[in-house]
Amino acid sequence: MPLRIIPAGGIEIRGASVNGGDAQLQDDGNARVVDDQGQTVTVRFDRGGEGQFDVLPPSEAERARGWARIDTQNNGSVIAYRVDDNIVLLPRPDLENWQSQLPDDRALADVTIPGTHESASLSGGFISICHTDDIRTQLNQGIRFLDIRLKVINGELQTYHGIQPQNSTLREQIGWVNDFLRAHNREAVFVSIKQENDNNPDFGRLVEEAFKEGGLTRWDEVLPTLGEARGKAILFSRFHKNEDSQFPNGMGIRPTTWPDNNPGFEWDSNGTPFRVQDVYDTGDIGSKTDIVIRHIEGTTGPRGNGLGNNHPYTLSFATAAKFPQSPPQWMASGSGSGMGVSKVLGNITSLFAGGGGGGGENGGGGNAGPQGGVNSRLAYWLLQRAAEGKRPRATIMLDFYRETGGGDAGVSELLAALNYINTNE
Repeated sequence: MPLRIIPAGGIEIRGASVNGGDAQLQDDGNARVVDDQGQTVTVRFDRGGEGQFDVLPPSEAERARGWARIDTQNNGSVIAYRVDDNIVLLPRPDLENWQSQLPDDRALADVTIPGTHESASLSGGFISICHTDDIRTQLNQGIRFLDIRLKVINGELQTYHGIQPQNSTLREQIGWVNDFLRAHNREAVFVSIKQENDNNPDFGRLVEEAFKEGGLTRWDEVLPTLGEARGKAILFSRFHKNEDSQFPNGMGIRPTTWPDNNPGFEWDSNGTPFRVQDVYDTGDIGSKTDIVIRHIEGTTGPRGNGLGNNHPYTLSFATAAKFPQSPPQWMASGSGSGMGVSKVLGNITSLFAGGGGGGGENGGGGNAGPQGGVNSRLAYWLLQRAAEGKRPRATIMLDFYRETGGGDAGVSELLAALNYINTNE
């Protein structure tokens, strides 16, 4: 069977062998093609030094899922994936410094950015927890858009997920961001602040004070290029100030609208269109994945460099939950430690509602099917586009960003690596 080997980001294919014997490679556009004969293929490549790795025939589970991460046998310069009958090779990103390899004139709207939804939500039970890593680890793992939700408690901004406290403060969270930026001053981090079911009039003042302390905040309300934003925390304000004297230098990026549970809405930020998808109230993995794909698929074409109307910023949440049967971890990965409880609760709820239970491929709390959760299905689509030489110009917000249900490395590494496809546009 023909196996297409597709390198990106300056990787060169030097040769291939099948079961130890040299095999002929044929050119097919951006791919090199070898007949794998249903056997193990060894791929030889060069990226600042030669290396090789073996590609084993896919298991039935991998074929059903559509993709798998390939063990590149300690060749640290590349990452490789099998997607359908393609092998996609990408430069391995240095996750602490991946933006440093991109040009200064790249519009942030044109960067493929991994982000986390409810970035500080690490406690509160299976329906509340969205991550196992704190923000320090998320930044070191390539995350560059943070979503922090807060309430004023006893005169201090404390992290919350809905009614559930998350045992941290804005000062602690921003301190971690500033520490990271001082150590990695060619990176840029969006920090979204949302007032979580809280009308305390001191909210804006306390946010301003916390961000001022580090001295690394970008207050400007115009979306910058990557070069203009390096070493800065870009404020993204999902709250309103209470006094005109607050935020004299701007509030960063300020959404003018945020309709609830919406599959696609837009606003303008000083000449840059923002496109947002934030459907969160669903327990259907397949439907949620389709919503994300529809929202970002129009961003995969080249745009060239520049800012403004031709470079809209796309922000898409690949996250959702449905109480009680479909908690965030199940939606993200198709599995999770709370699944037994959620499935029982889901079946009870469905029974009294006259429904059909909490399991099923897309339903909730049961078997997510061979394609897994939203993270795995989204990775499959991203890799299919990578095989075509395409990537989304979008920020994609994730829960449990390390989890794809198959023991593979997480989605944040893949999203960061996609930036090395067609790096000149």
